[in-house]
Amino acid sequence: MQNAMLYIAALLACCLIPAAAAATGDILVPIRDEVWQKVVFPPEGVSAEEAADLGIICDPVKGNSLAVGPWREGHWGARFQSRESLPILRGLVRGSYRTEDIEANGVTVSVQFFRGDNRVNTERKRLGSAEEWTPFEFVFRRTPPGADSIRIAVGLDRITEGRALFADLIVSPEAPPLVFPEEPPAIARPAPPTGLEEGKYFRIAERDCVWWLISPSGKGFYSVGTDGPWHRADDVAERTDQKHVCWLRRLRANSLAGWTDIERWSRINDELVAKGEVPFATFITMETSIPRGDFDHLLDDEGQPQSDNHAFPDPFDPRFADDYRARVRRTAQLVRGKSWHAAWFADNEISHRNLHRYPYAKHCSVAFREFLRTRYTNLDALNEAWGTDFSSFKDVMDRRPVPQIGDRAMYDDFHAFSREIVKKYVDVTLNIIRSEDPGRLVFSPRFMFNDFGYLDLYSRFDAVAINCYPGNNEPGIDEWTIDRLRAAHELTGRPIIIGEWSVPSLDSGLYNDPDNLDWSWPQTVETQTDRARQAACVTTEFYNLPFIIGAHWFIWYDFDSERRKANRGLFTAEDEPYVEVIDGLARAHEKIGPAVLSDPYP
Repeated sequence: MQNAMLYIAALLACCLIPAAAAATGDILVPIRDEVWQKVVFPPEGVSAEEAADLGIICDPVKGNSLAVGPWREGHWGARFQSRESLPILRGLVRGSYRTEDIEANGVTVSVQFFRGDNRVNTERKRLGSAEEWTPFEFVFRRTPPGADSIRIAVGLDRITEGRALFADLIVSPEAPPLVFPEEPPAIARPAPPTGLEEGKYFRIAERDCVWWLISPSGKGFYSVGTDGPWHRADDVAERTDQKHVCWLRRLRANSLAGWTDIERWSRINDELVAKGEVPFATFITMETSIPRGDFDHLLDDEGQPQSDNHAFPDPFDPRFADDYRARVRRTAQLVRGKSWHAAWFADNEISHRNLHRYPYAKHCSVAFREFLRTRYTNLDALNEAWGTDFSSFKDVMDRRPVPQIGDRAMYDDFHAFSREIVKKYVDVTLNIIRSEDPGRLVFSPRFMFNDFGYLDLYSRFDAVAINCYPGNNEPGIDEWTIDRLRAAHELTGRPIIIGEWSVPSLDSGLYNDPDNLDWSWPQTVETQTDRARQAACVTTEFYNLPFIIGAHWFIWYDFDSERRKANRGLFTAEDEPYVEVIDGLARAHEKIGPAVLSDPYP
């Protein structure tokens, strides 16, 4: 505390904080060039100034304001970051903001925690669009072990042609306590429909503006559950099967999520049916985003993929379709004709980031060349539009131009072709699954939350899958997240299923290493009691959204290894149950009622 007061006194001495603000303990962060630094991460060949507009403007209402946007190119956001660190580890950031031509497009305020000169973690809050100056408040409570100071940042984390303005920025050392209610919110969703026509498989229907899975027995069905655990080396098959089924029943789960070992659980489901017991609805996730298999992923002009583990496959590579069909066919043999299998997820978390910069994989580049040949009547027309001197359409691909922001024709053509990439991907994956498992529901790839730049092209799927981890800065789901989920539904016209969600907690002991903090750190709550209460709030609020048809907890076991430590499980890595969390979820499932607990099969 003494160091903090000395620091505040130093700031006061150099006129960074008015005396009235300092007297209350608040630190005013003035809007001046020497206080803020611009932070942009443009791709190679693009300057920071081309990638994003950042500046201090004089607003007629607020005076000096930080203006961020448009942000056209780059990674990880465009923002203003305070130059000096503050010795405050718990508190809140207050201010005002407004937006211009931004529709819930990732306006953020963040607190970056430092240990010395090294940033150890970041906590952030997303803000919605605001045509008028609007106050905001962001409480930060999760101090990473070893952190000794913070810096604040404001800006954008989604590419946009709009801009956001910030003013009246204040940091306060007071953090109000976060209390999670003992009881989740009331059920606001209408009761599920019943008495509908029976069918062979699950289907989807809308009744009175509410979306439902419809079970084979003709009842409205809402999917809750978790990933069915895989066998471990020391498991005794029969006894372990019985134990896991018992815990799923205690959870009041009706479904097995997308990372379930379908070979194991198809056998268990068939055994349950043979005994006259209710099987679990299963979901299967395909995955092509990790570069593996005998097909290409998209590449940029230097032959680099987007990501090590979320790369977008090259859908024009015929080997991609062959590989995808072979994997779907192998898996479909386990579920074909089974009424308990609910749906396929076409993929998992493939990245749509900057797709316009990745057209140069072998087969994709051929498709791009033909796209340009069709788009322009001849090469002279392309060279005139682009201001280039290519000798042939093949020469375009050989020289691998990079779309420049200032060259609108080139930039627009690369963007237009990136949509053709996604359309081709949708054609390949959707048609293969439907041909290999006819009559079954096929859901979109499970999107990383807010990776929605091409979402409209996925409206051909039966539902859109989104992995959505709540920030846990307030009970339940924050309004910005709800707005983004609603926007995804309205854009596609399809219902939403939450492919992954969960709540982590500090008292698990998995967040004690300051040098190995998992990305889930900024979403942690304090205790397992908080975790159980927040889990019940979140699952109930998901259910109350009329366009959501299910939400799947991730995952069965915690991560606890040298590679990753994260409290995501219903069980510890040593197979000890988090009973309070399981029972908290079960009570919420009981409250949801027939949509979870009724027998979905004829």
